[in-house]
Amino acid sequence: MNKNEFIALLRAHLSVLPPEEQNELLEDYEAHFEFGLQSGKTEEEIVLELGEPAELAKEALGNRYIPQDHVYWYGPDPAGRANAPEPNSAARAGNDRPAGNTPAYTGPGLKAVKRRGVFAGVMVYIGLFFLNLIVVPLLLSLWSAFAGFAAIALGGIISPLALGLEFAVHHQFNPGKLFAAVACVGIGILLAVGSRYLFIGMLRLSTGYWKWNVRIAKGGDAA
Repeated sequence: MNKNEFIALLRAHLSVLPPEEQNELLEDYEAHFEFGLQSGKTEEEIVLELGEPAELAKEALGNRYIPQDHVYWYGPDPAGRANAPEPNSAARAGNDRPAGNTPAYTGPGLKAVKRRGVFAGVMVYIGLFFLNLIVVPLLLSLWSAFAGFAAIALGGIISPLALGLEFAVHHQFNPGKLFAAVACVGIGILLAVGSRYLFIGMLRLSTGYWKWNVRIAKGGDAA
């Protein structure tokens, strides 16, 4: 399904609304398609991300959603609508099926996206901005602590090199320093093992927080 087919189906399911409200809802999805195309996605991929037009219309209409024949709007004058020509039989036959019975699309990444208004979207971005002012410096501090931890581990492992350099320059050997260097190597190895698991945990924490930000910004569930 491409963009035009998706918009046409969604407009059909929103036919119970006046044209002004239909256009307002559809403009949001038009903007979503434009943003996705600029990001390098195809129309089919964007459709899979959005989900079924019938489900999106049901969420947008709420209590106003009634699975019945579509309502055709011909103008503000009720008399004009009464005198308007009836749709042809083929169109009516296609519209007799309830909106909720539209065939579901299956495939990777199929997920229904709740509609978010412009004001709600702006408030979400503002909230994420202030949240990141707190969380991002905290993450940077944790990464700095990890870097110091890893540097200590590396210093302990290469401590025998410093002892060898001292011997090459001063031609003096101190057994106490040798035992200290061996102990530093053992401690450095233990710290290196801990640094590995600490790095994995920090990487998962940072990437998880980044993905959560992206999901919230795109209108996904915060859970």
